[in-house]
Amino acid sequence: MTERRDAGSRPVRGDSRPGPAGHVPWVAAAWLLAGVGVLVIALVVGGGRPKPAAPGLPDPGMLTGWGLPIAKLAMDLAAVGAVGSLLFGVLAPTRAGALEPAATRALRGAATCAWAWAAAAALTLMFTLSDFLGIPVTRLDYRDNLAGFVAEVTQGRSLAVVFLLAVILAATARGVRTLNGVALLLVLAVTATLPPALTGHSASAADHDIATSSLLVHIVAVTLWVGGLAGLAVYGRRATTPALGSAAGRYSALALWCFAAAGFSGLVNAWVRLGGIAPLFTSSYGWLVLGKLAALVALGWFGWWHRRRTLPALGRKTPGGFRRFAAVEATVMAATIGLAVALSRTPTPVPEEAERQSTAQALIGWAVPPFSWSHVLTLWRPDTLVLVAAATGVVLYLRGVWRLRTRDLRWPVGRTVSWLFGVAVTVFVLCSGVATYAPAMFSVHMAQHMTLTMLSPILLAMGAPVTLALRALPAGRRGGREQNQGRGMREWILTVLHSRVARVITHPLVALALYVLSLYAFYFTGLFAAAMSNHTGHLLMTFHFLAVGSLYFWPIIGLDPMPRRLPPFGRMLLLFASMPFHAFFGVIVMTTTTVLGAEWFAGLRLPWLDPLADQNVGGGIAWAAAELPVLIVLGVVFAQWVRADAREAKRLDRRADAGDDRLSDYNAMLARLAARDDSGR
Repeated sequence: MTERRDAGSRPVRGDSRPGPAGHVPWVAAAWLLAGVGVLVIALVVGGGRPKPAAPGLPDPGMLTGWGLPIAKLAMDLAAVGAVGSLLFGVLAPTRAGALEPAATRALRGAATCAWAWAAAAALTLMFTLSDFLGIPVTRLDYRDNLAGFVAEVTQGRSLAVVFLLAVILAATARGVRTLNGVALLLVLAVTATLPPALTGHSASAADHDIATSSLLVHIVAVTLWVGGLAGLAVYGRRATTPALGSAAGRYSALALWCFAAAGFSGLVNAWVRLGGIAPLFTSSYGWLVLGKLAALVALGWFGWWHRRRTLPALGRKTPGGFRRFAAVEATVMAATIGLAVALSRTPTPVPEEAERQSTAQALIGWAVPPFSWSHVLTLWRPDTLVLVAAATGVVLYLRGVWRLRTRDLRWPVGRTVSWLFGVAVTVFVLCSGVATYAPAMFSVHMAQHMTLTMLSPILLAMGAPVTLALRALPAGRRGGREQNQGRGMREWILTVLHSRVARVITHPLVALALYVLSLYAFYFTGLFAAAMSNHTGHLLMTFHFLAVGSLYFWPIIGLDPMPRRLPPFGRMLLLFASMPFHAFFGVIVMTTTTVLGAEWFAGLRLPWLDPLADQNVGGGIAWAAAELPVLIVLGVVFAQWVRADAREAKRLDRRADAGDDRLSDYNAMLARLAARDDSGR
């Protein structure tokens, strides 16, 4: 390896030599100090610093008062480190199917961060128990109190889940040797960051559905954004320049999406906590929000500079600027995380437990006026999670169509319209007045359910998004005889399609069983009441409805590639197989005299609603809802059948016109047989 020199006779590294690793501990120490320093300052300025309790009131003590936010910060930073390490392992190139040395180091780093994550979660659990009981952490009887706290209090359960997942991640990370394994660990790590968001400020505040969904989006976006950059800054210092350039290029595209999602969800969450514009400038909480907004703008400028200067420099084999700039940017991100932890400990202008005007508002989180169709159209509840997912799906789909048009490739307009209409229908039933009334009225809930499991999946499947992605996305590039530049999005889609899991869950019998059995299991057990009374259960219920409907209808529509492609007759048979079970379910709900989820609906105490009569209406909706989707699917499958026959006829005609020898021989044989029959007469 040779060295070249710049104009000042200073050595510049060659195009493949890794950078130094000695600065990594100092960089990590700078991130920790930045986070702790900003946390302490923000707690003092914002009023969230611990204070002695009034005489006669329980006092957890100053150790808990300061230890709890610091332990939370350590937990968040360790989580970011684990996710960032795994994300670098996913983004880094592979060599002949094996992980690069830099990716292997990242897995070891992920295991270390995961152990730190588990330890910080255990400390946070101890301090949270102390704060909950108002007893100093040194005087707690953990034998008597810890098990009950974990079993009965949502905060305790969430931290216990984080601890368990972090231990699993730490124990398995070092043994992973494949890219698919790293991706699965990344999904596990991101999942482990979510439980605290379901039990904190947002989960107990008014409009908790909006606050919680926005916080979930915010956590995922920030964790991937900050963690990815930290991974590049740490492991990129010892990676070769081509490997760092490949990983940085892929991360740049992801970071742009994360920046937009983090900014939007943060603004929504701040609006729910502040309750208006004035508290932004008149409250200590608002000042901290302004500080976080300034940090977001600064980080946006960092990203713009990366795209403009440091990424092109990586392409010219000069990675020093990117490594230094990424380290500084990650330090600012660590300070921003400290500010976010301080915000979670600062009193909000809008009280966490807002004044409730009715029992229904206390249970659901918002007022439910008497039903009217005008309210369905006007009482919107915009869910950040739904809006971000919908916007992402629309933008990616239209970008794929645009890419095909730039290559003079045709994409059917009907598919684009179907996709957009499917997204619009999904957003309507999850964010409009339908979402307002769904937790309180069984009939509206059933209409929402039928739309999410039938109409939305059908319309989305008719858009053929997988086919569009495979045509629009570029194929993976190889950077040499043995080195792969990394698995691109197109290759990840193909990996999922060809996986054993996909083959199992898309099997017609499995998809049919999930579609039918889950319908009965959900409503005729305690799952229905649990999902209605808990926002986490509501989110899982919504995901389940969409997922099961998609698994069932996607193979029936048959426009996208699937592990198993059914013939038209098989798709019609699969469609009709579920109809008797669906109709029978509707009849049961219509005729039963027992209210499903009786305790939940009785607790709402809505004077204008008869739960049993409303449930009977919901059963009628379930019984009749299958008609329109079935007609749509039948029309699509029949049209595909006719077109397939027409294409086959045209193919045979072309072969005949071209003088296909086999067809000519076959016709000659038929002529000889006919002549023989004539002569025999």
